[in-house]
This record gives sequence, C-alpha cells and structure tokens, in this order.
Amino acid sequence: MITYRPLLMVAFGMCACAATYGQATSYDDYIGAGHSEGITVSTSSDYTRQGWTRQATGDRTIDGGGLDAKKMEASRFLSQAAFGGTRSEVETLAANLDFEGWIDWQAELPEYSMLSLSEEAWQKARQVAQSNGQNPANIDWHSRHFHAALWQSALTRPDVLRQKMALALSEILVVSTNSVIGQRGDAFAAYYDVLRKHALGSYRDLLVDVSTHPVMGVYLTHFRNPKTNPEENTFPDENYAREIMQLFTIGLYELHPNGEVKHDGQGNPIPSYGQNDVRELSKVFTGLGAGEVNEVGVAEGRSPDFTIHRRLLSYIHPMVMYNEEHEPGSKSFLGQSVNNADGMMEIEAAIDILMEHPNTAPFVSKKLIQHMVSSNPSPGYVADVAQVFANDGQGERGNLLAVAKAILLHDEARDCMMMNLPGHGKLRAPTYRYMHMAKAININTFEDLHWPHHAVFYNATLHFPFTSPSVFNFYLPDFQPNGPVADMDLVAPEFEIHNATTSIGFVNEVDDWTRRNQLFKHIDIQSPASIHYASYGVDPLDNDVLLNLFDVLLTHGRLSDSTREIITEALNGYNPSDTSDLLKERFDLALFLFLISPDYNILK
Repeated sequence: MITYRPLLMVAFGMCACAATYGQATSYDDYIGAGHSEGITVSTSSDYTRQGWTRQATGDRTIDGGGLDAKKMEASRFLSQAAFGGTRSEVETLAANLDFEGWIDWQAELPEYSMLSLSEEAWQKARQVAQSNGQNPANIDWHSRHFHAALWQSALTRPDVLRQKMALALSEILVVSTNSVIGQRGDAFAAYYDVLRKHALGSYRDLLVDVSTHPVMGVYLTHFRNPKTNPEENTFPDENYAREIMQLFTIGLYELHPNGEVKHDGQGNPIPSYGQNDVRELSKVFTGLGAGEVNEVGVAEGRSPDFTIHRRLLSYIHPMVMYNEEHEPGSKSFLGQSVNNADGMMEIEAAIDILMEHPNTAPFVSKKLIQHMVSSNPSPGYVADVAQVFANDGQGERGNLLAVAKAILLHDEARDCMMMNLPGHGKLRAPTYRYMHMAKAININTFEDLHWPHHAVFYNATLHFPFTSPSVFNFYLPDFQPNGPVADMDLVAPEFEIHNATTSIGFVNEVDDWTRRNQLFKHIDIQSPASIHYASYGVDPLDNDVLLNLFDVLLTHGRLSDSTREIITEALNGYNPSDTSDLLKERFDLALFLFLISPDYNILK
C-alpha cells in the first residue's frame, strides 16, 4: 500500500512541491502519472515556450497530463485495429485504454449499406458535373464512386474495426476490377457489403455468401458452371473449387495447429488436397446462375435463367441454384462425401467440411494476423488465435469477432517489448499508410468529401482495395525479399510490391499531399483536398511540439533519435525566401519527412 505524502520534486527546471488536502489518498499501484486526487501542487512558475498553445504546469508532474505514453499506446492499437486515429480518437481511447471495451463497442455499431453510399457518391459526382456545365448522363456508376464511398466511410464513420476486418478479408477472398467484371461500382459495393456484413460474424456464413455472390461467380468462373455432359465431353469448371481450398480455407499443405507446415518422412511438405479433390468439389459448385437481370436485361425483356450472360447479370443480387444444371450424385473430397438433390444444400455441406478441416483455423488466423499486426507471428500467437477460431468459448467455430479480439489483445500485439524483436511488425501496405495519414491530419475538403483518385495512387504504388492483379492478391503471404529478411528466414509480404518504382511513386504521392496541396484529387471533384494548417495554431513553428504530435499520431512513440535529428536539422536549416506562409512550409517539410521515414512505414 502506498500513501501520498508531501514531497519535493523538480520538473522542467521548476521547483514544485505537492501537499495533501487533509487525509492522504491511498493507492496500491504507483505514485503520480494520473493519481492526483487530494494533492495540490504549487510551483515557482509555469513554463510556456514561445509559440506553444499549452503550458507545462506543475500539476502535470502528478496527474500525468504531461506524459504521452497512454496516447502512444492508444495510437498504436488504432493503427492495428483500424486506420490510425484522429487526435480526438487517440485521446479518448488513451483515457482508459480499455481495448476490449472498444472492440465490444465497435461490434455494436449499426451497419449500413456501402451499395447505397456508392450510389450516393455517383449521384453526387453527377451533381458536381452538372454544376460545372457538364452532362451528368455521361457519368456512369463507376468503381471510382465505390472507392470514394469506401474511403469516405473509412475516414469519417466510427465503425473502423468492421471496415479494417472487411478490407483484410478482401485480400483473402479476392475479387478485382482487373477482370472481366470491369469497373462496375454497384458490383464491388455489393460484394464489399457481404464482407462488411460478416467481418465480425461467422466465417462460415461469409463463405456461403461469397460463394453465391455474382462478383465471385464471374471472377472465379463458377457462374453458369454446368454439370458434366458426356456427349459433349465437358466437365465442371474447377477454378473456384481449387481457390476456395487453396486461398480461402485450408491452403496448399497440411498444417499443425500453430500454422507450421507438416512434413513427411522425407522432409517434404504434405499436400492438403489433390487433383481428385478439386475435380469432385468442382461438381458441388455447379448450377449457380443469375438471380436477377440488370437494367439492360430488363430493357431487353429477359427474365433470369441459367443461360443469362454476364452482360445481363445483376451483380447486386445473389446467384441462385438451378438444380437441373447441378451435378447429380455423390461427390467425395478430403475424405468426406456430400450427396443431396438440392444443390445449395450440397454447397453448404461442402463449406461445412472445409470449415471443420483442421487447417482452416490456423490458415485463416495467420493471414489475419499478418494483415493487422505482424508478418511473422510466432507459432504460439497463431496457435492461440486458431484455438479461438476453432472454438470461441461458446462452441462456435469461425467467430470473427472473437478472432479479432484474440489477435488484437494478444501479448504479441500489445506488449511493447515485442517491438524490439527484429521479426515483429510489418511493412504497411501503401493504402493503409495513405489512410492513416488522412485520419491523423486535419483536412480541408470540398463539401466534406474524402475522395481519393484511386487510379493515380494505384499506378504509383500498385496497391488499392479491389484492384489486385490476380486472385493471389497484391503480394504473397510468404514472400521473402532478398537480404536480411530472407537471411533470417522471415517473410515480408508487402515488400513484393515495394520496388524502385513504387517506393519513388509513394514519395511523389506524399509530395502531392503536402507541398502541392493535393491530398485528395478525385477525378469528379475539381477542388482537391488539402491540409488544414490553420487548425494547428502556431504549434508547427516549434520543432518539438510538431514532432511530438506526429510521433503520437503517426509513429506511436517509435520515432527514432536518428530520424528526429534528421527532421530537426532540416527544419532548423530551412529558411524560405518567402516567409508569409512559414507555418505551412514547416508543417509540409516535417510531415513529408515523417511519412517517407522507415519509422512510419514499418508498423511495430
């Protein structure tokens, strides 16, 4: 038991003493750094550096108000569980650091339709075009309007955990605009709604809805997949059957519960499935066709049937089963069989087999950990999360809310000592660096629209949601760049798209956001967004205040001494000829150097 007593302390060169009012307050943990009840602090003076908007006061030596550790811890959590945080969000979470409570609050936030938001963005783009003298009829519902809605919700709506999980799932259950689907905004918004719906729900239900979604059906070619026709010597398309095993559930090789690959007596990895498993499972995914036709189909007087071509397909309605086109008879794969006259019941039974496979829990769990926390989670970390995937404590398998908790509250995510290990952490994918910066920095926007030009950013960095070059995502989960990472037998997936071109491309994007005042430059908005410098008062004129602010919001207290010295030296040596906009110039320079530093780009 510790009791506060009058004591003498020195802080910021000031003589300060703390005296109790009446009976001393007792605590059983520690003195100061938040415990200030019943204590009065008097000082010889308070300190305010020129240009500061806040004081270093004596009471902060006791109440913890001068310490940033909790803010840094909150900021780091939000960089894993979300897209970073605003100053207000960081400070709110830092007040209690109740991460589990925050996750529970996130799970209770109401859902909404990305399809509706995407359509609203499209209509807004048409209004802007009309106000600028253009013909709004020339603007189709494009994927850029879906991306605008996605970006708007990620930066302005509170349900960030669901969105972070949905984007993680989008890099596992991949569909892409780089396909025959093209740039249909409604299609990808509807698919993203499925990911969002189940992002904190059941992975099993997610697999069912993904398997019957027309975007996935067209992308992986099981839309209008017919049964075997011996007379024409045709057989079911095997594409989706292969990928639902290889990429969505069990992976290529048998796994231990901790995610490590099993090997046979000769030291070879043991395959988790064979060609016959693919062939048999492909028969299950037959008979799915159009649930509804699109506006073109309606205009042509067509009704949905199995023969409807994708040109007439509605991408916002699930595919339906045409049992007459479904492969009859028993299908045996992975040592089990399904046999039901109803094709949809067979699909659900097959997904149940995949969900129960011992590989699925560690395979999916490790991918989610890699996306959110670390590229090289320990076998113990994977095993702990996989155990929750297998059973959430209530007998439910694949409960993604429980999995998210297990990932984010695990010691390897929360223990600051982990940051000292060379294998811990990850290179942040370019999109998440962009989102994090946009969340953390105050912005002036056109009519509060946070719309990026996704095509420009993708061309510069090779990364943006739903633009993957293939079903294998932007980067492979086991990619090893040459050099120290490979030498240590570690992986760094995001480095597969980090090269001489994209690294410079990202730097050029940062230059656009800062010096060129083009933080968002969407094709449908003539006025790009920019940093709201005036909202920071005169703080950017003080090196320490500015760098400490960025360190809390962007690098979570990990700003290295060397990086701080480099930025400080650049700021001290910066003497523009035109000092009329000195605040902006200094802010831009500091932020530019921060955003291209390894301290920011690597999440630890």
